[in-house]
Amino acid sequence: MIGHMIHHHRTVLSVFLILGGAPSRVSGQEAVSVLENAAERYASLRGFCADFNQTIDVTLLRETVESRGELCQLRPDNFEMRFTNPLGDRVVADGDYLWVYFPSTDEGQVFRSPLAGSEGRFDLHREFLADPGERYSAMLEGHDRIDGQDMYRLSLRPRVRSPYVQARIWIGVEDVLIRRIEILEESESIRTLDLTNIRLNPAITPARFRFDPLPGVQVITR
Repeated sequence: MIGHMIHHHRTVLSVFLILGGAPSRVSGQEAVSVLENAAERYASLRGFCADFNQTIDVTLLRETVESRGELCQLRPDNFEMRFTNPLGDRVVADGDYLWVYFPSTDEGQVFRSPLAGSEGRFDLHREFLADPGERYSAMLEGHDRIDGQDMYRLSLRPRVRSPYVQARIWIGVEDVLIRRIEILEESESIRTLDLTNIRLNPAITPARFRFDPLPGVQVITR
């Protein structure tokens, strides 16, 4: 589950496999229909939480980095990835700023950037569902099963400036929710985010999305 998201090897969101083949007109129309249905579903929600597992294949270094935790989003502009592995790492959108804090690698600094410059990149709805057919070229590649559920598998190629080169998303046939995201980043790394145990409209408050740097932690604004 996602901004101008800091190009750090453990940052959110966002992953995608190299996509091949030219999309047909029919598969493109079907893809837009699936995305529009998913967008309508997300637009009806106040927010959601899910458990996440993230894998980053760092191509240039030939290594794989894995992490997990809980992801929550509260509309319109609150977001958090709270890591349990590495414990204590956080990515937070508090309504004004996007905070990226990874004490597992450097407990002495936190990165802060204005949300106005993130263009909603932390928001799964805005990033992958908004304006399908205009912001990116979409194709319905086929169907898969994930955790016993039927999924649409769609490929996305950005038509506008984007933090990723290519992407795939898996959307549930029954619940029309995003379950998996794969991103091919400009660095050629492949980021995969799996969402499980999705809870819709959970009892969360904006207070969850506050980030208060600890004394002595240097705030680096980008």
